[in-house]
Amino acid sequence: MQSVEEFVEQLYKQQSAKLLAVLTRLFGVHNFSLAEDTLQEAFAKALSVWRQQGLPNKPEAWIINCAKNTALDVIRRHKTTLKFADDLQYFLASEWSLSNTLEQQFSAPKIKDDQLRMIFVCCNMPLKLSSCIPFILKNLCGLSIKAVSRALVLPEAVIKKRLQRAKAQLQLQTFGFPEPQQHNQVLDKVHNVLYLLFNEGFHSSDSQPLNLMFCHEAIGLVKLLLDDPDIANQETLGLLSLMYFHLGRAESRVDSDGFNVPIDLQDRTQWQAADFARARECIALAKINNNGSAGRFFLESLIAQEHCRALTFDQTNWPIIVELYRHLVFITQSPVAKLNLYIALAYSGEVEDAIFQVEQLLVDKKLQKSHMPLAILAHLNAMAGRSKLALTQAEQSMKLGGTSHEHRLLMQQVKRQLKG
Repeated sequence: MQSVEEFVEQLYKQQSAKLLAVLTRLFGVHNFSLAEDTLQEAFAKALSVWRQQGLPNKPEAWIINCAKNTALDVIRRHKTTLKFADDLQYFLASEWSLSNTLEQQFSAPKIKDDQLRMIFVCCNMPLKLSSCIPFILKNLCGLSIKAVSRALVLPEAVIKKRLQRAKAQLQLQTFGFPEPQQHNQVLDKVHNVLYLLFNEGFHSSDSQPLNLMFCHEAIGLVKLLLDDPDIANQETLGLLSLMYFHLGRAESRVDSDGFNVPIDLQDRTQWQAADFARARECIALAKINNNGSAGRFFLESLIAQEHCRALTFDQTNWPIIVELYRHLVFITQSPVAKLNLYIALAYSGEVEDAIFQVEQLLVDKKLQKSHMPLAILAHLNAMAGRSKLALTQAEQSMKLGGTSHEHRLLMQQVKRQLKG
């Protein structure tokens, strides 16, 4: 039987991000620490009362009401010494309007609105990803510091330092949606940050080849964006579709020893048809969505769809994938997209042309310190039967970077291509 402590911990995971968003809205981002303290006080009260009296019939409603009453006490205690949110200051200062204002702010529509605002604020901070992701996991996903530390395989002291850095930056932000003329630009950044969060779980590292918790948290945040049709656009739907296509292959991506399995060796019977169906639904909705225009994530979802609809690797429709990558390169000018285009070009039968194109990218400034071009050249030259050159380029690539998982996979692919 679940203990009260375990139940409160689970409830914190489910409700804390919503309540923190509302409290931050009320108090203002400059009082974010006060919002955190108020949230903790509300959950401490819940734990204390429920230990003595047992769980209430509606614990979610109870904790929301407790957070509202705790906020009421905090505002009364500090209303002469602290400045709260600018547009609410007048209403919070008067006892006559205070209670009614709090009732409104803790209503379901306002909570949802504040959650969306919080996503934009957190994802639009000028921070490195290493500081941004812990902050998002804690404050948008409801993870405790211990859980964030465990998920990122970092000491709690490091996580706390990064959270402090992010908190200091948050207090300089505006708690709200971007201006209409900046909306698409900021939304693009939100998409990118949430995809990076997804990738943190889906792509390998030395310590954890797969952490699906990150993937599900990222999907949940994208779904929040889609709750408001005025915010979401084709790219939002494309991003969710791409995440579902990747998630549907997750079980086949790692072998029993914890190592990555390349797509051509994955057991496609393990692929999840339900996730692929959700992904296709998102693509269909994106095609009829008139908000925004198709971009990187929509195109990548179409590419993923081609991979996932093939019954075997040999049945992959490479010509279509090549055309989709050409379009992706055209709109992004990304050197990484170019590398992926040339891999697809090689699998469509144009190996020598692909090798030539990748060689041209060796001088690209954005890729000069990257191990990726040499890794891809090793793979392509192995396809062309140039064993000595392929092995040399593979070793050069590993010296430049990549994880041990990537090194192992590269050597396996090169040797497999040479044998084939």
